[in-house]
Amino acid sequence: MGFEFIDAPEMAEDAPSTEMTNTDLAINLARAIGQGLTFGFADEAEGFARSVLGDESYQEARDSARAGLEQFREEMPVAAYGAEIVGSIPSAVVGGAGLTAARLTGKIPQAAALGAAYGSGAAEEVSDVPKSAAGGAVLGAGFQKIAPVVTEPARKLLDRGIPLTLGQATGGGIKRFEEAVSSIPLAGDVIRSARTRASEAFNTEVINEVLKPLGQSIPKGKIGTEAFELANEAIAKQYEKVIPKIGVDFNATADSLVSKFANQLRPEELKALKRIVVNELTGRVSNGKLTGQAFKDAQSAIRQKAYNFSTSQSAYEKELGSALNDISFEITNSLSKTSPNLARELAKADEAYSKLVPVRRAVVKAEKDEGVFTPSQLSTSIAQEAKRQQSKLALGQVPLQDLSRAGRATLPSVLPDSGTATRGIVANALMSGAGGATFGMPLESALIGGGLSALYTRPAQAFLREAVPAAGRVMRQPATAGLLAQQIPSLTSSAQAGQIDTPLRLSSGAIPVQEIYTNPQGRKYAITEQGATLLGE
Repeated sequence: MGFEFIDAPEMAEDAPSTEMTNTDLAINLARAIGQGLTFGFADEAEGFARSVLGDESYQEARDSARAGLEQFREEMPVAAYGAEIVGSIPSAVVGGAGLTAARLTGKIPQAAALGAAYGSGAAEEVSDVPKSAAGGAVLGAGFQKIAPVVTEPARKLLDRGIPLTLGQATGGGIKRFEEAVSSIPLAGDVIRSARTRASEAFNTEVINEVLKPLGQSIPKGKIGTEAFELANEAIAKQYEKVIPKIGVDFNATADSLVSKFANQLRPEELKALKRIVVNELTGRVSNGKLTGQAFKDAQSAIRQKAYNFSTSQSAYEKELGSALNDISFEITNSLSKTSPNLARELAKADEAYSKLVPVRRAVVKAEKDEGVFTPSQLSTSIAQEAKRQQSKLALGQVPLQDLSRAGRATLPSVLPDSGTATRGIVANALMSGAGGATFGMPLESALIGGGLSALYTRPAQAFLREAVPAAGRVMRQPATAGLLAQQIPSLTSSAQAGQIDTPLRLSSGAIPVQEIYTNPQGRKYAITEQGATLLGE
């Protein structure tokens, strides 16, 4: 390689103006968005269009577009890269749908394919495409794997106002790290307190879901046994408001009710059905009316017996349970015909009560924790109460089941409560100070604890729950992988080139090089104190 010494002013004449006008800004903004929409091929498309419609060659027009875009990135990097990444969102959606149609499924394989496509489009020359596409694929798959995102179960809880910590909201490595750090003094207390707030808010939200049919809720901060008692009292008041007003004409006899099932039941089941109807229903009728508490007692008793028979292993008893359910419906229907408003109010109380039953089981299970139940305890209780709703249980359609599943997937720890290797390693690493000493330094430990404590205040966690997943969404865009893939060769080249102050040996002696400049025509200059030296063959 030969050297030609020239003055700096000559180089400056070749260099383009660094000022960007408003028109240039608008054009370059459109170019950045276009890059995102076309997987990085907008500069090539512009070069082709200008070469067809104007006097420029394809390469000149393409390089001009690239120079403008590069200037935009240097002067306004946030706007330039932000516009390109946002512009890539629609193309990523369309591209993902296309890959799914082509039977390439799975988020990571699709992210790799889209990253490779963007890496190809962002490559400078055709010869750069293989390396750029490979880099985009690796980065796309990697970011899809590690980028934090609010999980679907966590989103359900956040939408209900439950203040999850960042780790609970995103899961994965952040959640494991959060739990490991909880072993550190001071910081650990604050983290555990934040996680406890979420668990207690879950309890409150479950009770509020129970009371939802009544249009009621309990005061914030009420949890466990106290919250259950408030809900039980609210439901009881609803019954007390409705039941005294009930007065239903009920003239059906036991024989007329039972005869409907003569072809469905065997003689012994028919006999058992008539006995139940007499004892629990017609025996409560007074002067042709089923009123007040008698109505409610009859309804509750027949529903309970219907449930018991329906969960039996005997096919005949299941038929008997089905018949009792039909009779229970007739009781309710008689009220709906007579007093539809009362029927609706009673139905609200019944719905709330049916939701309260599994919660009562969960509160009893959590007696040692003052009734503050876990999502797992609630899920178990729901399953125990839904014996005759196995299909709904399997589909997740039993009341409170969706909420309990979200809590079970989000709130519990993924690390054991006992001192594990992970907890010990993280705690020791954070507390041992910048010098990496075996024993922690008190001042550094206090600073670390204080800093982590600040991150787990309510405002800080609210901010992080929005900011961190937003950064994750940026990481998962194909444009991010494709653009970063272009930096891999540059970083490698810079490492191979060495320091920029490596002396350039000219006839006048060794002169330190301050930087290497490449003009739009591709000519490279070594900048020294004496001016610029053209590097040429």
